[in-house]
Amino acid sequence: SLPCWGYGIRYSYGMFKQRIMDGRQMEEPDFWIGDGCPFEIPRPDVTYPVRFYGKVEDDGRWVGGDIVQAMAYDNPIPGFDTYNTNNLRLWRACPSKEFDLDAFSSAQFQDAITQRRKAEDLSAVLYPNDATYAGKELRLRQQYFFVSAS
Repeated sequence: SLPCWGYGIRYSYGMFKQRIMDGRQMEEPDFWIGDGCPFEIPRPDVTYPVRFYGKVEDDGRWVGGDIVQAMAYDNPIPGFDTYNTNNLRLWRACPSKEFDLDAFSSAQFQDAITQRRKAEDLSAVLYPNDATYAGKELRLRQQYFFVSAS
């Protein structure tokens, strides 16, 4: 009967989908969100900038680095034998700049979507493989994103 809120990252892909082929377990991406969840409530009005890298100047201004927008998705969770409905707020990482038209016009097609890709990497997969430096960095960036948004 206690009201509470839970927080997490709104991952696009689950751990993996399993199937058996020739007597062996095969793993493939599990795009569990698909077209969304009928019970979740997108909250574009609840969006916070999360700053990566860069530095803070002596006057307190943050300069350089990247900004990723954390957008809230609320999932009401009704309780059992109670009048309370709790909330699970999941954060989706969105780019601060959708598309770089100047880069695209200069035939730098990959650079035109770099910010989108870097943002979506944060909320793409639960538990990235952190055996490499890049995997460790992504895991740390996910944790920082989650804590900063919440």
